[in-house]
Amino acid sequence: MIKSIFLSLALACASATAGAQAVDVAAGIQMAQIDFDAYHALLLERCRGLAPESVEPLTAAMAQWRAQNADALVLLRQLYKAQLIQLKRAQKPDATDAEIDAHVAAVLGIFNANLKERVAGVPTDEAKASCEGAYANNLLNRPAMDFNVLLKRMTLGR
Repeated sequence: MIKSIFLSLALACASATAGAQAVDVAAGIQMAQIDFDAYHALLLERCRGLAPESVEPLTAAMAQWRAQNADALVLLRQLYKAQLIQLKRAQKPDATDAEIDAHVAAVLGIFNANLKERVAGVPTDEAKASCEGAYANNLLNRPAMDFNVLLKRMTLGR
């Protein structure tokens, strides 16, 4: 299921020409912009129909991940927003605050566009596997989903 949601991120990573570390940071920053609360709610809704017994353990895994990553996500989102503002001001020094706000909202909206359709569009067998542990495993064990590590890499330059 992660594959379907993050397809645009994978394409961005594949087209990047920077080194592996830069790609990881760039992809991580983009992933940090996703509204995981909304995504998780949609996934849980789908799991209630596909594998009701999976909802409780999946909810627990999501809560654990959120507790571990919430602060880092807030900071990463603030850093990204500040970067978007800085880039827009560099591109168009006379931009109004309203223009900048609209630009930031448009860019950030890309990351969460059509989440409901994307979750609903995942094939049943893949969605059921996500419900029954694949997503929780990725969420809790995939290094790319640990936003504290990304924040440290960004702030310490490693």
